[in-house]
Amino acid sequence: MEPCRVSIVVITHNEGKYLVRTVESLLAALPDDAEILIVDDHSNDGSTSSIQQDGVIRLLRPAKQLGTVKARNYGANRARGEVIVFSDAHIEVPPRWHDYLLPPLARTSVGAVGPVISMLSQRNAKGFGLRFRDAALNCEWGDWQQRDPYPVPMLGAGFFAMRRDVFHAMGGFDPGMVKFGMEDPDLDIRLYTFGYECLLVPSVEVAHLFRNDHAFQDWETFLHNVMRYATIHFSPERMEKLIKSYSKDSSLPGALARVAASDAPQRRREIQSARLYDDNWYFGRFGMDYEPAPA
Repeated sequence: MEPCRVSIVVITHNEGKYLVRTVESLLAALPDDAEILIVDDHSNDGSTSSIQQDGVIRLLRPAKQLGTVKARNYGANRARGEVIVFSDAHIEVPPRWHDYLLPPLARTSVGAVGPVISMLSQRNAKGFGLRFRDAALNCEWGDWQQRDPYPVPMLGAGFFAMRRDVFHAMGGFDPGMVKFGMEDPDLDIRLYTFGYECLLVPSVEVAHLFRNDHAFQDWETFLHNVMRYATIHFSPERMEKLIKSYSKDSSLPGALARVAASDAPQRRREIQSARLYDDNWYFGRFGMDYEPAPA
């Protein structure tokens, strides 16, 4: 298939009415020479039955349920766009979002860009990128800093864009992350430590439906993803602070055992031997050095 300018990759699993609303919003503000790839990760609620494939929209159904991380890679590997936008299936975009969000990607030093994220049900509640708030890697939203695009530690996961060549050069999302959780911070730290920046574009605001993610995933699996992230990227000292923060958590031994039995140690060696900066540089740049969180 011929390449195009922009591919929007939407991962969906039983999104119900929100998927249709998301697709309608994306179509109403679609840039020229763009496509929408909907990766149906084995929905059984009929939510994709009304999606019409017409040359602009492609509906992809993997042979088995993949989870968000692997489904994103699945969609990206089939995207034709020079730029890939990763979108949740419960968002609303403003008109002409692409006129402001995409131009910063022309700079080779920029690895990813993202908008302000607001709550779909409360538009005045807004987040300007994300940062870790403690040594346990709990996150908090950032505040507005300036009108022009500026670097943030992490972009909101619900909607962000990358050049396709950068995405593939970085190896995509870590396939060792299970289902979802920490795959976006993992990509962000890889971009920074490999010499790219993640820019927040304050002039674009995307509304997002927020839900309790832990209702869809067991805690040990999520904690595994946290520990995998740290095993790959952290110095021994920072890893020790993280483990101290969860020392009384009954799920910690199981999570650590799963990481130890995985390819995480090998992935750590590969990434740390190739990166330009380490985790101390990244955390220090954004003032995210903390003592262990209370267990």
